Amino acid sequence: MSESKDFVKELFVSFFFVGKSPVAPGTFGSLGALILAYYTFEYFPSTAGYILLVSVIGMYYIGLQVAPWCEDKYGKDPGTYVVDEVIGYFIAISFLIIIGIEFSNMIWGFSFLSFRIFDVLKIWPAKDLEKIEGGHGIILDDVVAGFQTLILVLLVYNFDII
Repeated sequence: MSESKDFVKELFVSFFFVGKSPVAPGTFGSLGALILAYYTFEYFPSTAGYILLVSVIGMYYIGLQVAPWCEDKYGKDPGTYVVDEVIGYFIAISFLIIIGIEFSNMIWGFSFLSFRIFDVLKIWPAKDLEKIEGGHGIILDDVVAGFQTLILVLLVYNFDII
């Protein structure tokens, strides 16, 4: 029974195993989030932002529950734990959808690249939040990167840069 529970936990934290990538698991996790957000927007355009936002809440809660298991298995803030990237990217995209910006391939691409840059650079307060022990420390830096991405995309969109 424990093996099946571990499989489900692994499936969740690695976002359907994309976090098991031997190179750039966070990028692959973010790419998986982009793909899921894109199709959610395509198939449920009027409710996609709210669906993604509710998903963020659910994933955050579950992410906190499985974080200790994941850190016991892989060490502090393990690379295979990419659900935090999904949460962060969904935050940016869900609010952009709810606000009602006009989506284009440029917006999708720019939001993805911006999120990855913010996630890697860990601009304040992300770096400080990463130091928190447990699941909050794993997830909150990506939440901040999601909000930083949201602000940047809104700025460049409203100034007609993209």
